[in-house]
Amino acid sequence: MSENMSRLDRLRIVREWQAYQLGRTDRTIAELEQREAAAARAARTLPPPEPSWKLSVLRAGAGARPDAVHTGDCGMGGGSTRPMTREQALRALTEDGIPACPYCRPDRDLGVL
Repeated sequence: MSENMSRLDRLRIVREWQAYQLGRTDRTIAELEQREAAAARAARTLPPPEPSWKLSVLRAGAGARPDAVHTGDCGMGGGSTRPMTREQALRALTEDGIPACPYCRPDRDLGVL
């Protein structure tokens, strides 16, 4: 059957195939550009800041009880921790009677000794 086709018809078929392939290539390039742009945006986005203060909580029995107040970068908070504001940390140390971590000493940073 291809013997009956003219050279012009064969070239038109080749051109259609090349246009199809070019479209696929363009779509792939656009997709990769979007991925790279998203990765660049993610790299520029700073991670959320560490909380300045945190409260470690011990899970014992049916309920959880506060264990100690820590600075945001302290790694000694056993169990789970939750972030606190400066005011919450001060209140926990002074009014609630929650002890300060003996390693990071948030009471020193907060001016409570």
